[in-house]
This record gives sequence, C-alpha cells and structure tokens, in this order.
Amino acid sequence: MTQEIQLQIETIDEKSLHLRTVKALGRADAKTLGHFPEGAFDQHALSRQILVALTPEKKCTGYLLYRKVRRHNIIVIVHLCIEPSWRGNGIARKLVNYLSQNTQDFYGIKLKCRRDYGLEKMWSHLDFVPLAEKPGRSKDGKLLTVWWRDHDHPTLFSTVATQKLESKLCAVIDTSVFFDLQGDEARSKAESDSLLADWLQPDLELCITNEIFKVINTIEDSKQRNGKRQLADTFTQLPYNQKDFQTACRALTKVLLSTQVTINKSDLSQLAIAIASDAPFFLTRNSQILAIADAINEEFNLSILSPTSLIVKLDYLHEYINYQPVRLAGTGITRQVVHKLDQVPFLSQTFLVDAKKEKLSDFQGRLGYIIANPDKFKCYIILQSENNTLALIAYHTQKNHELNVPIFRVRSGSLEETLARHLIFWFISLSVSDNLQFTRITEPYLNQTILSAIQDDAFFQVKDGYLNANLAVAVTATELSDYLTNLANRSQDYNFCLKIAETLKTDNLTKAVKTTLDVERILWPAKIIDAELPTIIIPIQAEWAKELFDEDLANQYLLGSKTDLALKRELVYYRSHRANGGLKPGVVGRIIWYVSYNKKYCGTGQVRACSRLDEVVVNKPKNLHQQFRRLGVYELKDLMKLTKNDPDKNMMALRFSDTELFKNPIDLAEIKEILGKRLTLQSPLRISQEQFTIIYREGTQN
Repeated sequence: MTQEIQLQIETIDEKSLHLRTVKALGRADAKTLGHFPEGAFDQHALSRQILVALTPEKKCTGYLLYRKVRRHNIIVIVHLCIEPSWRGNGIARKLVNYLSQNTQDFYGIKLKCRRDYGLEKMWSHLDFVPLAEKPGRSKDGKLLTVWWRDHDHPTLFSTVATQKLESKLCAVIDTSVFFDLQGDEARSKAESDSLLADWLQPDLELCITNEIFKVINTIEDSKQRNGKRQLADTFTQLPYNQKDFQTACRALTKVLLSTQVTINKSDLSQLAIAIASDAPFFLTRNSQILAIADAINEEFNLSILSPTSLIVKLDYLHEYINYQPVRLAGTGITRQVVHKLDQVPFLSQTFLVDAKKEKLSDFQGRLGYIIANPDKFKCYIILQSENNTLALIAYHTQKNHELNVPIFRVRSGSLEETLARHLIFWFISLSVSDNLQFTRITEPYLNQTILSAIQDDAFFQVKDGYLNANLAVAVTATELSDYLTNLANRSQDYNFCLKIAETLKTDNLTKAVKTTLDVERILWPAKIIDAELPTIIIPIQAEWAKELFDEDLANQYLLGSKTDLALKRELVYYRSHRANGGLKPGVVGRIIWYVSYNKKYCGTGQVRACSRLDEVVVNKPKNLHQQFRRLGVYELKDLMKLTKNDPDKNMMALRFSDTELFKNPIDLAEIKEILGKRLTLQSPLRISQEQFTIIYREGTQN
C-alpha cells in the first residue's frame, strides 16, 4: 500500500538554497530536457518562475520551471523534472496543479514534448490535451506534440461554440462514432456518415470532447493521425467547466457501480464532459454505454442514442414541428400545412366549385402539383376542429415583388366572410413581412364572398386576377408618389400605382385627412408621415388587447381569443368620453396602442400596435352596445362599469381596423424619451407627426 508523501510546493528565487539542486536535476536530465544555460535558471529564479517540491525535511525532489507569455496570456512549462528515486509518487501532478491554481488568470498552460519520449500517458494523466504536432528545431526535426491544459476562460472560439450550441440541437459524438466518419467498416460508416446529411445541418450541431484528441494521439501512423486531427478540427469542441466535470465524473462512477457496467476512463470522461456542458444528446455505438442509457438519462437528463436512433428522432421532430397546426390570430382555429398527396382526393372533393362547373380532374391535378412542390408553394387548410375544414389556401413568392395566391377557397358558413377578410389581410401581411410590394390573387374560381372582400380591400383587377400594393414605408406624400411611379415602371400590371401617385401630388393633399387616410388604407401598411392625421396613443388593458387585436398576447393564453372577434379586422373599443386627448365624434386618424403592464402577460407595459381610427361615437352605454355589438368583446355590463352603472352617462366608442402589430414593441421608458416628457399613459394622448414617425419606424423596422 502506497503511503501519500507530504510534500510542500514552494516558489524559489535566485537566493534560494534549492536553486543548486534544481540546476543539478536539470543537468542530469539534459538529454530529454535539452541544454539549458545556468544563466537561464538564474533568470527564471529571479522572476520567481521555478516551483520546487520539498519533503518535510526540506529535500528538493523535483522542480517545474515555466514562463509567462503575456502577449497570448498563457503559461508555458519549460521543464518538469522529478528526481529519479521519487518518480511515481504524484510529485509532477502536485507541481502542475499548484502552477494551475496560482495562474488561473491566464487562459491555460501549454507545453511541447517530443513524441518519441513516450510520455503521452503522463501528460494526459496531468489533464493536458494533445492539440497539434510540429517538427522540433533539432537537426533531425523530431516531432513535438503540443499539449494544453485549459483554465476555462471564455475565448472567441468558446463564445462561438456556445452561440452555436444555443441556436442548434447539440449532439456529442464519442470516439466510436467519430472514427466511423473516416473508417473502413462499411456498415458502421454508413450509419455514422448519415449524421452529415445536408438536411440535418441547419438544426444539428455535432460536437466532440477533447478526449477525441487524446485518442487520436495514440495513432502510430503520422499521416493517419494528422488526417483525424484535421477532421476533429471541423467539429465544435464542447466547452465545459473543470469543477462541473469533476462532479459529473464522481456521479457517473456511482451510476456505473449501481448498474455493474464497466467502461474505460476515456469513455467516462466523454460522458462526464457531455453532462458538465448540459448537452442534450450523446451519440455512440458502444454497446456498454448504450446499455446504461436509461440510468444516465434518469440521473443526468442526457439522452444516449445510436446515430440511427437520433436521425429517426430528428426526422420525427422535423416533421412534427413543420406540420404542427398553428393557432390563427390566437383563436381556437388552426392553420395546418398540407404536405401529403393522399390528402388531394378529400380536399379536391371538399373545395371543388361545382357552381362554376370546375372539373374535378383539373382541380386534383393543380392541387397535387402544388402539394408535390413544397419548395415552391405553401399550402394550408384552416381547421375549426379535426373534422371541420373551413378553408384551403396556397401561395408562392416565386415572382419578384409579389406574393401570389393560386388557391383561395373558403367554405360557406357563419365564419365565411370574416375568415375570407382575415385571410386576405394575412396574405398582405405575409407579403409585407417578405419585403414584397404586391399581393396577387390568381385563384380562378373565387366565390362572391371573397370577391366582395377583395374589392373592399382595393385590389385592382388585372388579366390573371386581382392585384394589391402593400408598401412597408413611412415617408412623405411626395416620396410615396415617387416610389409608386418607380414601381409602375416595373410592369404594366402596376400601372394603377400611377393613379395613386398622381393623387399624392394634389395641392394640400397632406391636409386632406380622409384622402390621406384612404391612401394609407389602399397601400396598407404605408404611412404618410407629413399627413395631418390625428394620431393618438391610447392605453388599453392586456385582457382587451388580447381579445381585440394582439394575437401574441392571446397565444400566451391557453384558451386564446374569441374566434369571431379575433378574426375580424374591424373592431370597437369603449372608454370614458373624458380626458380623451382630442378624441371626439368626427375624428378619424391613427391609434397607437399602449398595452398597460400586467404581470400575467409577457410584453405588456409597451406600445405594441398601430390601427386606423375609422370613427368616434359618443352615446349612452345601451345605444353603443346595440350599435357595435358585432364588433366588440364588451358586454353591456362591461360598458355600465365604465359609467359607474349610470345608464344615462355618455361614453365613447372607437371603431378601428387593420391593426399592425409592432415587430419591436417599445417600452414606456423609451416612449417617454421620444415624447420628451414624464407621463404614465393612463389616458389618451395626441402626438405630433414627428413623434408618430419615430415611434412607428422604431416599432416596425427590421
């Protein structure tokens, strides 16, 4: 039984009595350490860069000589020498650990050691990793291995690695998988190589641990060794913390003992690094490790899989994510991708337009072509429930400047008109978000409901359908006129833009409130920033915003919004007729919505949207409720609360439409800064053209 020797590690200087012993040890091992001038020993002692290991009797048993490279912020070990009779007693580890603990402000410790000395096991045991090789300066150019012990500081490389791991699914490959990637075994190679398939690359980040480099270093053939090292350099190396790694090692050892499974030290280290770095997947073909997958997953939440199992899992996840239904406007209605050709018979039967004598075979062929080309077309069904299909739509963006809608069919029913108008607005919004200027509907069998909605939205009829301009700009009337003129030059179909451009050149156009508001409606979401349109910031509670226009808030709520209201583009909001910021009957313009802070919702306490203000009406609660019941979420009792249950007290209804949710909601603090005043936004506030321009651009720009 080996008894641990009590050793003391000290830093010596040029006056130390141990310097003579250090020099003697260095000269005795000059064959491996290389010639080191006596003056160089003195200089390192003077710089206090020599550590000695002393017995209780103050006998020097070994030394470590190093230097600090400030330019790279690293430590370099020059000599590590143990007196022969004391070797094998852990003295080298004590010296290296002491150096590491006292130089933690450096990135790490580096050294070079001749490969033919056969000291790989020792350096690996001292927690160094072999990173590279280079020829030595001797005449015969013996190979030197570059070893590195990391101090866990974030570097440019580790930061990039962390960013990759946060944005993708991280899977750690062990040595059995890594060596497959350029191996000779046909079966295993095919299995592991499938991890490099193109379709996996956007979502999957394959990572390695530094243990790979230790195993590579054991390969005798230098050409093969360099090839593997170059391959390893193409993968992300998993960053981890030494303390977490040691904790994981101890915990893993307990699991192995309880499962009575034995794995080698290298495999244990790879697993421990994966655990220490919180990686979700560990890929291996090692049957011993796969045998304890359940136990490790239960203890550390690390999934251990074979490469094939991961690919099957990712394929399922990929399909699951892409084809999951999406809630429409925060309602219970969902939008689901159509991606299977076996859906064609049912959908073509369901949405065939018999009234216009459409041929089933033609519709099936058209729909089949669209579904079979998902790289060109997006095709969706709108579902109220699993068995209640409300609409079938498809679009593409293959033509410059345009989003094109070749299929647009809505089944008759109570939601037909509301859904048709909502989908038109959705197409236009999609076109805007893709930086396209036009939306073209080319569906040849439009029903009357959709035709009416298209005409209300100021689509212009062209030879193959209907065309609408949707311009994501906030500019002056003159600038907008010039922009439209330029667009008209791109295609004859865009000539209708010239008519609007001419209108914008009309004298005193910016003072014509209804005309400028109409132009903004036709070119939605365009804004004429020098138009003298009243613009009011209106505070609204999160509960009402969720129901009326804010699908992002509605999606935070399990039950979502009321279906019929959330799909409407025209709605009404009630408030007191006092402290109204200039709101009064006859006023039209724009509303900037400030959603008051509510801890139940993320994203409140922000300006979140912009709507068109179409009408202001002041009347008794009962009269307003009767007039706007179809446009609001308020019950009569809600309106009565606003008048403190006084049925004869007047209140205000704001009819608004075509709400644009901001990509970048703006906090109250920033609004105060823009407005240049202290405020709490508890009542409507009229803002200037300049203030509107800043807020709108801030909220909508990419």
